[in-house]
Amino acid sequence: MSFDQTLSRNIYRIAKDSWILRPLAIFCANTLLFIMITAIVFTCSALDCDADFWRRTQGHAFTLGLPLFITWLVTFFLQKTIKRARPFEQGRDEPLIKMVWIEPSFPSAHSAVAFATAVVGSYFYWELFGPWLFFVAIAVAISRVAVGVHYMSDVFFGALLGVMIGSSSLFALLWLVFFSPFLH
Repeated sequence: MSFDQTLSRNIYRIAKDSWILRPLAIFCANTLLFIMITAIVFTCSALDCDADFWRRTQGHAFTLGLPLFITWLVTFFLQKTIKRARPFEQGRDEPLIKMVWIEPSFPSAHSAVAFATAVVGSYFYWELFGPWLFFVAIAVAISRVAVGVHYMSDVFFGALLGVMIGSSSLFALLWLVFFSPFLH
């Protein structure tokens, strides 16, 4: 077994056998990403608190949604190209969560989207969320290994991909809004 597989299996076994880490890993693997996105979309910064609630929410959803969609799309195509089997598909331990649909494992889309969310959200709301978004993104990534649906390399490259795509799409979007001759 490779180092990646051994490390991933050890993280899984620690979470599986712990009465406190097991439910925490399940919560982080399934729910935490959606809480993270919802918190950013419905947040009111000091600059836009006077704006109409639905206009502000639509703006946040677009500003966050576009980088997240691009991140998900790239990970989807990479997963279909690389076709790495998930740990439980190798005939090893059963995952701690029920998978609704099973796509290939590499790279982790949850990890990529969590880190893209952290990049975009922390750009706009550093004072409010700051490093907490990255802490939550790390929790999402590690929990995907802890519940037995990813290897560490899946979540590591997913995180790297999320930071790169989140940053580049955010800056492209900001350039388009503030500097593009087409919108002015």
